[in-house]
Amino acid sequence: MEIQKLKGNTWVIEADLASVGLYIFADKSCLLIDSGASLKQAESVLQSLQAQGLTVHAIFNTHGHADHCGGNRYLQENTDCRIYASPIEAAFIENPLLNPFTLYGGFPPKVLQGRFFQPQPSRVTDRLEAGVVRINGREFEILDLGGHTLGHLGIRTPDDFVFAGDSLIAAEILAANPFLYLAHPAHQWLTLAKIEREAYPNFYLSHGGWQDDIRSLCNINRTLMVHIMDSLREILQVPRSLEEVTAAMISRQNLDINRNHYFRLSGSIAAFLAYLCNQGHAKLFTEGARLLYRARSTG
Repeated sequence: MEIQKLKGNTWVIEADLASVGLYIFADKSCLLIDSGASLKQAESVLQSLQAQGLTVHAIFNTHGHADHCGGNRYLQENTDCRIYASPIEAAFIENPLLNPFTLYGGFPPKVLQGRFFQPQPSRVTDRLEAGVVRINGREFEILDLGGHTLGHLGIRTPDDFVFAGDSLIAAEILAANPFLYLAHPAHQWLTLAKIEREAYPNFYLSHGGWQDDIRSLCNINRTLMVHIMDSLREILQVPRSLEEVTAAMISRQNLDINRNHYFRLSGSIAAFLAYLCNQGHAKLFTEGARLLYRARSTG
């Protein structure tokens, strides 16, 4: 895997599933931003680093999804590196069964226990909140970019380069799959406002790479978020179950799904429905032994 320079000491190793950011320190050690989706990717990353005479000082995980921390275990076992994450994401990284458990709502079936949802556990050595942190003698800014997950973080390197994980979704990805997978829509509104306000000049997404028009991308993500909630209000003009709402959304957005995608989609729709209920735009009730949602009248 090729190490590509972005700016100053900030580099990236691009990959199809999820890219790995890289900051190289003066002592030829480095900070990895995420660790890739799998053992195989982690092996390739480490080989590429060693070929350049680099060692791994630490990993910063933007969040605990498998495609971002799937290489943690291998890299930590082979380099004894530190791992940084937010407290909430650390719980998922150290106890990866929580990923499929939260999606399923109970102990998950085997189909949800593969590496797509459940990476090998690793040990988070440092739990971070938003603010400035020193790593190997250099200052990095930790950014609260929650929404996609509960404790999602971004990081700004000393070269003023922001690695933003999955806080936004690239336009070309949304064109192919027009849906936003969110755990906390209310927090996502704040993240969109923060990114748009700061207008970071060097902004890198794990899926989609370097973004040169961040305000436009914020608008694209916001527009889709509004469209999803408007669609849900329309769907909920009659009482529907979560499963019925999910089926209606798949049809409306013409989404291509399999079993794994369905659980991610259903979990995200549940988060959107909770947001609408909490904002007073929908209600949740039982009727005829069914749990149903219905939009509240705006009149």
